[in-house]
Amino acid sequence: MEYMEKLLSLVVPTYNMEKYIARCLDTVTDDSIPATLEVIVVNDGSTDNSLGIIREYEKKRPDIITVIDKANGHYGSCINAALAIAKGKYLRMLDADDWMDTQALAELLKRLETCDTDLFVTLRTEYRVKKNGDVDIKKFPFDTVEYNKVYKMQDFEIESYAKGREFNMHSMAYRTEILREVGLKHIEGICYTDIQYCFLPIDRIKDFIVFDLYLYYYFIGRGDQSTSARSLIRNYNHVLKVISFVLDYMDKSYARNSVITVSNQRYFLSEIYNMFINSLRWHKPLTEEEYAVVEDIVTRAEKYGAECKIMKKFYFMPYRVGRNRKLLNMTLSSYQNIHFQKKKRFLR
Repeated sequence: MEYMEKLLSLVVPTYNMEKYIARCLDTVTDDSIPATLEVIVVNDGSTDNSLGIIREYEKKRPDIITVIDKANGHYGSCINAALAIAKGKYLRMLDADDWMDTQALAELLKRLETCDTDLFVTLRTEYRVKKNGDVDIKKFPFDTVEYNKVYKMQDFEIESYAKGREFNMHSMAYRTEILREVGLKHIEGICYTDIQYCFLPIDRIKDFIVFDLYLYYYFIGRGDQSTSARSLIRNYNHVLKVISFVLDYMDKSYARNSVITVSNQRYFLSEIYNMFINSLRWHKPLTEEEYAVVEDIVTRAEKYGAECKIMKKFYFMPYRVGRNRKLLNMTLSSYQNIHFQKKKRFLR
């Protein structure tokens, strides 16, 4: 078989996804997809039949599918393993319970033949399954940029253009060599490390382009998704590690970066800061040691102007004014009481 240069590497981290993985891989292994695509499926120690299903797709499209079978190490370890072997000019993630528009993917691969920017951005569609089984489908256009135009990153302040979190893991693809140059290595053993992928290279790239392609379908409907309230409660320490990484990096790079670059870093800091405060709301009463860590995170996030809608809620007012452990614990207790009272009324 004649060798074809890989233009895009898709990394598909997979853990116990036998219910969803076929839907995902169907969309990227269709006969219309050329071998300029590389799909690296990382089986992260699944205990169900995920690996068996993946192997069938490997047989179907050996020119596209590469399988890594490894012990469980969470999302970040999958990205690290895939990045080490990726051959694509660009690299991005595809979650195993999500999928891509096959026609848009084929068109994207054509455009990548002549694309030379450090980053490209595509559009996403949310596919939300409600509790009653109904489906809501919502598209997210990028109304404030000119599609298919090359923008210089040094002149582009993301916060001024992005009105609906348009820059995220499900829309962004960096040049693979840049990811290696910046030493991208996801923290292993935890969730939420996709922020590292979005955040780390943003101060090193020279240009980007937004394609008018609704490529990514983001599925919402699993109770165990990492962004669900249940997962945020359970994984508070995971979020803490990721926001600490982002803040530590900003502290080290602040002096060499322009105002616009710091603003672009703040865009991703705000995303993980919101997640951190959201997870904190469910925390048990904080010890002195735990409070010191929280106060340090909040102080540093405020230093860089991170926005947090949750922190502006009325029940956070005492802490915003007084800034001590007693008031923060009162705030957490107040929120939890409000939540459970609402839930109790709903169940009546």
